[in-house]
Amino acid sequence: MTEQKKQNFLRHFRPIHLGTSLVLYLLGSGFVRYLGESLDYQVLFLGLAWMVCTQLGFYFLGDHFQNPFDTGLFSNLEVKPPSVEKTKPESPSPLLFGSVSLLSASAVLGVILVIQGSLNMTSVLVMFTYFLLYILLVVPGISLDLSSVGEIISSIILVVVPPALAFILQVGALHRLLTLGVFPLFLLNMAMVLVLRLKRYRDDLARKRKTLLVRLGWVQGVFIHNLLVFSGFLLFGLSLFFNMPFRIIGPVFLAIPAGIILIWYLSSLEDGAPVHWPLITLLSLVVFFLPAYLITYSVWIR
Repeated sequence: MTEQKKQNFLRHFRPIHLGTSLVLYLLGSGFVRYLGESLDYQVLFLGLAWMVCTQLGFYFLGDHFQNPFDTGLFSNLEVKPPSVEKTKPESPSPLLFGSVSLLSASAVLGVILVIQGSLNMTSVLVMFTYFLLYILLVVPGISLDLSSVGEIISSIILVVVPPALAFILQVGALHRLLTLGVFPLFLLNMAMVLVLRLKRYRDDLARKRKTLLVRLGWVQGVFIHNLLVFSGFLLFGLSLFFNMPFRIIGPVFLAIPAGIILIWYLSSLEDGAPVHWPLITLLSLVVFFLPAYLITYSVWIR
């Protein structure tokens, strides 16, 4: 397999986004354990399998219709103009077959959860929302990915829904501590998505793609990114005043130095500093994934 084919293969699976959903799903399950509730591991893995099948199914469906879900680290592979993309899809049959198979598996897993009595109205609403948001992003004629709200919807799908689903499948309702732990991560993920899209800003501008970054302009986009990072860590700190245990939130502040460096470096670009994409990408991943991992680890080792 050539290097280009390997990258295309990885792009279809979007490992960064899969990893995000997995970590956040485990975070939701970890809060169940932290709060002293019993974990039903069968329901946990059934819910995880449903989420992954749905996620990959819509990734493949979007790629088949050339309305892809955010490609993250592999955005540089999207180099074909829209007219070519629509008339000459890369490999439609395998992607469509994979999408139908995965979404069918998702439906079967959902039926199993219903038969087991693991779903209530709240969990059904969360699962329906997850399904609907993907439709809004990848289905032709509806796709909102390039409508300046795609970044917000993407972060809701990846950061908000997975922990909510994991927690509700076990407990049946949300909890204040889960909300306090997840919302700052939503802001940090939004910041990461903006940075990962910054690399293709010139291409998006040339093709008149109405992404959030294009609408804002890259200078204003960098300012919004910096504000999101600052707000994320500020909310982590404020959560301590709402009875969030320090042993859960405390470790996330280890990521602050990476956040400060990233904010300083991106701000210096306005003054003509050289662009080092590997460094920018690494720092943006650390600023989001390190706090997400540390909170997840903290709630699981209780």
